[in-house]
Amino acid sequence: MAGERVLVVEDSLVYRDLLVNHVLTPHGYAPMTANNGEEGLHIARQETPDLIIMDMQMPGMTGMQVLEALHDEGNDVPVILMTLHGSEDLVVRAFRMGVKDYVIKPFDIEEMLAAIDRALTEVRLRRERDALTLELIETNQQLEAERRQLEAVLTNTEDVVLLVGEGAEDAVILANQAARRAFDMNGDVAGRPLTRVTQDEILADVFHQARVRGEPAHAEIPLPDGRTLNAHVTPIPGVGRVAVMQDITHIKELDRLKSEFVSTVSHDLRSPLTSIKGFADLLPAVGPLNEQQMHFLEKIQNGVNTVTVMISDLLDLGRIEAEVRMEVEPCEVGAIVQKAVQAQENHAELKKQSLEVQIATDLPPVVGNPVRLGQVVSNLLSNAIKYTPTGGHISVSVTAQDGEQIVLAVRDDGIGISQDDLPHIFDKFYRADRPETADIVGSGLGLSIVKTIVEKHQGRTWVESQLGKGTTFTIVLPAA
Repeated sequence: MAGERVLVVEDSLVYRDLLVNHVLTPHGYAPMTANNGEEGLHIARQETPDLIIMDMQMPGMTGMQVLEALHDEGNDVPVILMTLHGSEDLVVRAFRMGVKDYVIKPFDIEEMLAAIDRALTEVRLRRERDALTLELIETNQQLEAERRQLEAVLTNTEDVVLLVGEGAEDAVILANQAARRAFDMNGDVAGRPLTRVTQDEILADVFHQARVRGEPAHAEIPLPDGRTLNAHVTPIPGVGRVAVMQDITHIKELDRLKSEFVSTVSHDLRSPLTSIKGFADLLPAVGPLNEQQMHFLEKIQNGVNTVTVMISDLLDLGRIEAEVRMEVEPCEVGAIVQKAVQAQENHAELKKQSLEVQIATDLPPVVGNPVRLGQVVSNLLSNAIKYTPTGGHISVSVTAQDGEQIVLAVRDDGIGISQDDLPHIFDKFYRADRPETADIVGSGLGLSIVKTIVEKHQGRTWVESQLGKGTTFTIVLPAA
């Protein structure tokens, strides 16, 4: 590396000139010179050169004496000694004090350049090593500081944090204090299987689902003390899976009160609606109605029907959400789908739509509520029929995936869903604001009911769609 400072300590003008003007300067080094040992020692102390080239035999203070002084002071600047034949015994002594190389006078330029390069290469490597060591120390200090910060956050956060390894045994890597309290973990849990440190089946299952699927999974976990945790488990490649759980007890209580209020209001609305519908149905029998009157009557009847459907869906959704533990049994999804299709066939025929059903053989059963699962299929089929034009095509397929999951898909070639509407399609009361759907009766709760039922069965659902090309709703349920 050019530019390194080299101190030449030499009483001979001839050798000083040779080193400065023919060796060092032409090859990019920055030379400094001293005529004797005393001057050389002074410059070495003041200027801290990168390398010293020094004659061993000089009048006054010899090269060996300079070397001894530097050694005693702990100065580790590399030194190349120049010596005459017959001084090898002194060279051995000099090497013990850290001399890097020696050159016998007279020498040629290439020989000296090679010695300089060897000495400075070692210096460069040492500096790089020292720089890397310093960088490593700083990095370790930074990591340790971040570790302490993370430990403080994990210790003091109210959220439950639990990290397990990649293997099927779910060996615990980390459990913060909130996790230990929530799941009654005692002693040293690190390295122990999750099922050995807690008996919570839902927690074990949500970790299992994240491992099997290779993607995030979530579940609501009721605790013995009455609290409810919302658990999100995320796979971390090369590490394992981490669960972050938040206490949603207050939210669940607010949701219960809201559902109770909605249920009460819905029941209170049913009586006047029944009266309105009854009188509206009687009006044509009272006497003939003109065209405008019939138009108004149809508006009243359609409005009553829409509100009636909405009230029915609201009550249904409230009942589903209130079911902490559904009554479940082994279910044949294929039979449930066939029954739902038969119930919807007439609606499809009225719109001259083709309805195709493909159910794989030897499907494993699922543990679920057959009535609720039938409701899921019916809602999806009803939506597909409503939003598919006359003469369109609808297909329903049921397949098994790896023997561990059942995949149900309902496809249509209907009007599709815009990218803006897709993120909200499962929201309560959400309906796309589009002219072509304005006359379609619905409460905006059907898909919310679907999502709620599927999640109650530890499943997941999603939608894919393109405007003008159709929509596919997919449901994945764990096999029994």
